[in-house]
Amino acid sequence: MIKQVIDIEGYWEVIVFWNVNYGLFDIVEHELNRVGLSGAAIERVKMMMEKEAKAVTCSNGSKHLSVVAFNHHSSEADYINSIVHEAEHVKQAMLKTYLVDDEGEPPAYTIGYLVMKIWKVFSNYIACFC
Repeated sequence: MIKQVIDIEGYWEVIVFWNVNYGLFDIVEHELNRVGLSGAAIERVKMMMEKEAKAVTCSNGSKHLSVVAFNHHSSEADYINSIVHEAEHVKQAMLKTYLVDDEGEPPAYTIGYLVMKIWKVFSNYIACFC
C-alpha cells in the first residue's frame, strides 16, 4: 500500500491510498477519522471496498480534506478510469466548499490539476500496480 499526500496550496489536502492493504487498514482508518467519519461509517467503507468497490472518496468541506482509497485494479485503463472518477468527487467537494459553479474554466483546471497530481505517483509505480 502506498500513501500519497497532495497539498493543494493550503486550500485542500488530498490523502490517496493505492492498493489498499486490509492488514494495514488502521492507517486508512486514521485518515477517515480525520475526515470525520464515525467508526460505523468507516466499517461500511471497509466492507464496501473489500466486497465490490474499486475505489472510494470521502471528503469534509469544513476541514478542506479528502481521502481517496484505491483497491488493486486489473489494468492501467481501469486505474485511469478510477483516478478520473475519484478526482471528480474531490473536485465536487472543493467547488461546493468554495462556492464555485461547476462550469467553465475553474472546474476544468481543478480536475486537470487533481488528475495530474494523482497520476504523478501512479505513473511512477505502474509496473507495481498492474
